[in-house]
Parts: sequence; structure tokens; C-alpha cells
Amino acid sequence: MPDKAGELGFKPIQLEDKKLFDDFFRRFPPSISELTFTNLFCWRLSKKHEYTVFNDHLLISFFDGEGNRRFYQPVGESPAMIIKEILEMFPESSFERVEKNIVNHLDVSLNAVFDRNMSDYIYSLHELRELKGAKYDAKNGLIKKFMGYYPEFCALDDEAVAGFLKLQEGLFGVNDNDSGRSISDEDIAIREALANFKSLDLFGICIKVWGELKAFAIGESLNEGTFVDYFEKANPSFNGIYQALLHEFAKKIPGNFTFMNREQDMGVEGLRKAKESYHPLKLVEKYRVTRK
Repeated sequence: MPDKAGELGFKPIQLEDKKLFDDFFRRFPPSISELTFTNLFCWRLSKKHEYTVFNDHLLISFFDGEGNRRFYQPVGESPAMIIKEILEMFPESSFERVEKNIVNHLDVSLNAVFDRNMSDYIYSLHELRELKGAKYDAKNGLIKKFMGYYPEFCALDDEAVAGFLKLQEGLFGVNDNDSGRSISDEDIAIREALANFKSLDLFGICIKVWGELKAFAIGESLNEGTFVDYFEKANPSFNGIYQALLHEFAKKIPGNFTFMNREQDMGVEGLRKAKESYHPLKLVEKYRVTRK
């Protein structure tokens, strides 16, 4: 597919672009996990993220595995109109992971297909903090077992980052790749997040066992009511560590958030089963949009 993006002024995402992105996201709050500066910045190398401002909309692109430019939903007052205009310029391209409320306003010349694999899981933070009821008995049992290691919970700070990086290096290639992403790409994204956690205004916690860091989780605000959980990483040799990590993370998240977005399962069976086991309230449905 010929790339005409030069005409639109697309350029790579840099850390100094955060203010521009945050301003758009503040005025037009996203519901999908992809649309945060952190996600776009940390995955920019593997996804080749680029952006431009087109007709007062923030327009972000990426390249698929075959080198074709694709687009995320535009951020602005009239995203459905911008989708139509861009697909007229790039008729062989597509918009990926588009929210349903935008799809409902698409022009009749466009086609939208539901993408279950990329739809985000939304949970009640209150439920994740409480884990009450018989449906959480197995989770609580695993957490109780893990607490027998007498873990120490800590917050993401300069000192912890060094431990995070050491743990990530130790986990690299050890955990099976349940994320559905390239392990090396995810490793790069995690390292970007850790190296820039202050500039990106991230919140995180860690777990230490026997004085050594064994798990960490990182996230931030997605919108006024929702916190997005980017990464949960742990040494899997400790039974119950993942359950304890999510439980503690949910309890420690600051602010008045009601929901947690734990991103998508990418069609990975094990990841889907794990996410569904926490009883999500709903999915943020996403669609692939093309010309008919």
C-alpha cells in the first residue's frame, strides 16, 4: 500500500509530545486502553507509532506485520468524519480498535467488524479490593497461601525501579508469553515505562520476598473514573503471587477511581480464562473499520 502519510506530516512520538497528547485526552477522554500517551510512547518502537494533528484531531498510526500503515481512532470532536476522510486518502488501510460509540456514527460507505480479541476488560475496583463471595474463594485461597512467604509490599520509586529492571531481566523469556505479544517487544515497552516512570506519571507497586523484589504492577489514570493496568509481572515460582499482586495493586491505587481497565486478551486462551476468572463488569467493544 503506498504511504501518503508524508503529505499529512506524520512524525515519530517523542517524550516531549506528552503535553499535546494529554491535552487531547483531557478534552476527549478515551475509553480504550491504547489511547494513553504511556501506551503509545512505550510501544512506539515495536509498533512504529507516528502521529499528526489533522483537522483539529489527533491522528495516530502504526505499522502492521506486513509494513502497512494502520490507524487508531482519531481523538477529537468528530472522529467518525475523520475516519471517512482518511480512508478516502488511504483506501486500502483500516482503523483498528475503534470504540462502539464511534462506530455507531460511521458513514454508510464504511464497514465495521467486531474485534473480540482486542476488546478491553473492565472491572469494579471495589470488587477487586474486597474479593468477597464464593466466586473468589479460589483467589483468596491462593493469596492466603502466598502470604505464608511473609511478603513485603512497596511502591514504585527510584529505588524500586532498579529492582524492577533486575526482576524484568530475570523474567525475560522465563514466563510463558500469555500476553500474545512478542516477549522482546513487551520487554522493551516495560523498560521504557520504568526508565520514564516520573515523566509519564505512572503508579506502581512491588512485592518483595526474602528481601528481593519478586513482582511488580504498573498503571495510571485512563479517564476520570477508570484506572488502566499496563503490566503485571511476577516470578511464577511463588504460588499465588499474581493473585496477591492484583489484589494489593487494586487496594493501593490512589484517587477516586471506580473501574479498572485490564486491557485485552488478544485471543490468547489462557489469558482470556485468567481475565474472565475475575468476573469483569463488561467489555469495551472495539471494531476494525474499512471501506466497503
